[in-house]
Amino acid sequence: MKNVFSKTSLSAILLAMIILPAFTSCKKDKKPTLRDEIVGEWKIQSFTVDGVELKGSIVLSSKMEFESYTGSNGDFEWSVNYIDGTSEIESGDYTIDVEDGEVTLENEGGDQLKFDVEINGDKLELTGVLDGERYELEADRD
Repeated sequence: MKNVFSKTSLSAILLAMIILPAFTSCKKDKKPTLRDEIVGEWKIQSFTVDGVELKGSIVLSSKMEFESYTGSNGDFEWSVNYIDGTSEIESGDYTIDVEDGEVTLENEGGDQLKFDVEINGDKLELTGVLDGERYELEADRD
């Protein structure tokens, strides 16, 4: 009788050791979306308009911050410090079109700016047209 119980217990333990890892490995790893990846602070390294680099000649520094979505959008803040000592800060809401890889920034005045977005690790690239001029911004996660 003792042998049967031991064999049954041993079989149950072995079966559990085989099955339990299968349950934990069935869980799918959630791949971050563009909406998740953009969240954080980004320090602008390159700021070009129509192919002309403004960083270092007109723009001293620039930084963008994207907060996590709350509801249907998130909050952003974009600061630009100019060589002449002046600065600008734009803030408002942003939305992400994951399918098209675009972010739309809408400031508190209702003006909108749409960028194509590419994120590769800690590198962000934004490209878009504003008032007929092509803007390209390259940033590193700060």
